[in-house]
Amino acid sequence: MGLIDIDDQTHAYVRFAARVASVTEAEVVARAVAAYLQEKPNPSPPDPWTPVPVYAEYRGHRVEGQFVPRTQRLVVTGEPAPGRSFKSPSGAARAVVAALNPSRESVHTNGWRFWRLVDTDDRLDVLRRRSYPSE
Repeated sequence: MGLIDIDDQTHAYVRFAARVASVTEAEVVARAVAAYLQEKPNPSPPDPWTPVPVYAEYRGHRVEGQFVPRTQRLVVTGEPAPGRSFKSPSGAARAVVAALNPSRESVHTNGWRFWRLVDTDDRLDVLRRRSYPSE
């Protein structure tokens, strides 16, 4: 049987849960792991050519777009630049900033942190860390 090290406070929680549920401490841990695995399935990696829905919130506007991981192109699908395609997330972010805040002195914006994934609300830079083999 394997052993795990946990801090005293966590052990107190496990001990309490075991008492309440009338099971062993090991069963509490096993149930917690099983519940975690059910909530967090291990999905297959996304197809790098499939556009990923993204959005940005800027100056009270929600701007929608599609990001293609393989090419790193971003197409703005909603106002203020519907249908415009950009070579990078930062190029798209600069266009959005320029359109929605024309008085801003500099439109330089990190697009990887500006855009968020619709499905998870993570910043787009989580996809930047993935590598896709070149063809």
